[in-house]
Amino acid sequence: MFQLSCVIDMKLKLSVSKRQINGASGYREEIVFAVVDLGKADEYPANFVCLLPKNIEKCKPSSKFFGIFGAESSKIAIELLTDAFSSESDVAVRSEIKLRLKALQPMPKIKAKCINCGCDFEAKKFGRFLQKTCLTCRNKNQLSC
Repeated sequence: MFQLSCVIDMKLKLSVSKRQINGASGYREEIVFAVVDLGKADEYPANFVCLLPKNIEKCKPSSKFFGIFGAESSKIAIELLTDAFSSESDVAVRSEIKLRLKALQPMPKIKAKCINCGCDFEAKKFGRFLQKTCLTCRNKNQLSC
């Protein structure tokens, strides 16, 4: 359980449920994570707060989860998912939790060596291509043209 000490103290926990979705290629199973407040009630429908979005980093500001927890939403999601991972025994749910935790981890910065001057810089990706020249060499090339 996670204690949130913003305005109201909440005892948050994830409630996991599976539902069948009828798609074009047949039925598939979807795992839904609901954030519940154990301080409200003991049973699921009465203590419902909001649904945990699949991708919290790309969550819209109009999302209920982001609206309730604001800037702390990713930190709260990580805590809730790690608590749920330790208490869950279903293999499909555990793999879904792993995927969501992996998506919340910060991406490592890509270091590269400039092909002109040899200095190290943080390279950006353009589709599947990686930047090969540093910013100073790039500016020199643009000015010389």
